[in-house]
Amino acid sequence: MDIEELLEDDSEQKRRYPRRPIKWKALIKDTSQDKVVPATTVNVSEQGALLQSIFCFKKLQLLPIMIKVNYQGNKLTIYAKAEVRHIIIRTYDFQLGLLFKDIQKNDQQFLSRFAEGI
Repeated sequence: MDIEELLEDDSEQKRRYPRRPIKWKALIKDTSQDKVVPATTVNVSEQGALLQSIFCFKKLQLLPIMIKVNYQGNKLTIYAKAEVRHIIIRTYDFQLGLLFKDIQKNDQQFLSRFAEGI
């Protein structure tokens, strides 16, 4: 495989759900240590979110999360349970790729519309 093949846009590798960058305050409940950890969203989609936190969690760990949405003057609090799918280790913090496992249908619909820019 040469460099040109690696740079080609492979439609099979495109994400299934669009993501939209946004910074909203969030909280992660660490049930193993009975504490609440502050976080910030990096991006969101219908199926998950990328959160930035100074604390790291384990891959496949199930976390209760809360996202405080402030969009066009409207406020919404989203509660969900999400699984850690991947972890990005950065210089001063971590980014956690989360997959929603339990989320209210109307919250998921809002995130879907938001990510699509509707």
